Amino acid sequence: MTELSTTTADGLHITVRLPDDHAWVRESLEKACAAEARRQLETAPTPDPAYSVPRTAALLDLHPETLRDYMRLPEHHPRRLHYLAGESSRGDRVLLSQIHDWQRRNRTDGEPVAAPGPRAKRGRRSPFRPV
Repeated sequence: MTELSTTTADGLHITVRLPDDHAWVRESLEKACAAEARRQLETAPTPDPAYSVPRTAALLDLHPETLRDYMRLPEHHPRRLHYLAGESSRGDRVLLSQIHDWQRRNRTDGEPVAAPGPRAKRGRRSPFRPV
């Protein structure tokens, strides 16, 4: 049995029991779950991934040293690429939002960079990990 329950504005609690095999119940629950999932995804904050300098250079089709030159420009310069400084130059990271901002300010010909998917892991497969 499936229980559908609700509380009215007056505080009246209503519960209805229906058999699980009833098509209307299953369809209604699927629609309600899908609508709630869509609502939560729409209101959730969008992640802003950070990329290393070589990865950012590859996304923008630039040489890494050219990209670092843009990062070294004075703070007020319109072509400066803002970044998150790391403990060393290897730790510097560029946020996807900063890449988009830089492309917009410089009116680049290319399409805005899309967040690439996760990279495939390198190395041998573990003999202890199931397929």
